Parts: sequence; structure tokens; C-alpha cells
Amino acid sequence: MGFAAQASVQGGKGPARPDRIAKIRLQFKTFLSEATGFYHDLIMKIRAKYGLPLGYFSEESENRIVMEKDVKKSAEMKKGLISCHRCLIYLGDLARYKGLYGEANSKSREYTAASSYYLQAASLWPSIGNPHHQLAILASYSGDDFLTVYRYFRSLAVDNPCSTARDNLIVAFEKSMLLE
Repeated sequence: MGFAAQASVQGGKGPARPDRIAKIRLQFKTFLSEATGFYHDLIMKIRAKYGLPLGYFSEESENRIVMEKDVKKSAEMKKGLISCHRCLIYLGDLARYKGLYGEANSKSREYTAASSYYLQAASLWPSIGNPHHQLAILASYSGDDFLTVYRYFRSLAVDNPCSTARDNLIVAFEKSMLLE
């Protein structure tokens, strides 16, 4: 092996070995599975700490908080719901990554799981735009331009819009204009 080839391999820029790629892929899948388990457990702990029943995640959850007579308990429940909302977004992201980097046969299953987590987050806290932004990203994977644009608009048309949705919406419009 010549000096240039040896330096290239030593610098980490040599040809990738299939066994190394498989090992890294396995480690990444393990990380995704462990992180998913962590967030599922965290949601259960949050629900227990703040007294949120298992069936509490519904479209009426925000209304139930407002109707709660005990203001302090209502504020505590709100903290718990916000924490669960974030966990659902993270779970959706993890499922999306599993779909992106997993085997071909798991993509639709993982995207369905990601969509489910994002929809739960959207119904749990409808005034936050991030879940719709994430759903727009999922829609873009399937090439559904209409749904992508719709979800980006939904992520902007709330009290707390997603900060990157506007830029991504512009990119989606530009992309659809180039395809015509």
C-alpha cells in the first residue's frame, strides 16, 4: 500500500467496511429502541406524578385542565401535560428515525407509529405547532405535496407556531413549483 493510500485509511477516509457499517447501524437501532423505552417509561412516571389517568390524552384534555377547580392542581397538571407532549414528540422523532434508517419493510410501520405519536401530541396540546410540523415532514417523505403544505400551515396557524415551519413551507412551495 502506498503512502497516500495508507494516510487515507489512517485518516478514516478510506473505504468503509461493510462489517463496520453493520455494527454502527446495529448500535444506532439499539440506541433508538432504548431511547423509545426511556420516553415510554418517562410518560408513565409523569402521569403517575401529576395524577394523569392513562386515558387522559384526548382532545378534551385542555378543557379538563381549565375546568379543574383547584388552581394549584390545574397548574401541576399543565406541567405534566406539557412534559408528556414533549415526550410524545420525541417518541415520534425516534419512530421516524427508525423508519428512515431501518429496513425497507419497517418504514411504513415506523412512519405510522411516528404519525400516531405526533397526532397524540397535537390533540394533547393543540395550541403548539410542532406536532403538525413533524407531520408535514412525514408527508413530505411520501411525496404528498398537498398534505405537506396543509400540515405546515397548521403548524403556523396556532398560538405557538413552529419557528422553522415558515421556511420549510417556502421550500415545499419552491419544490412543487420546480416539479411542474
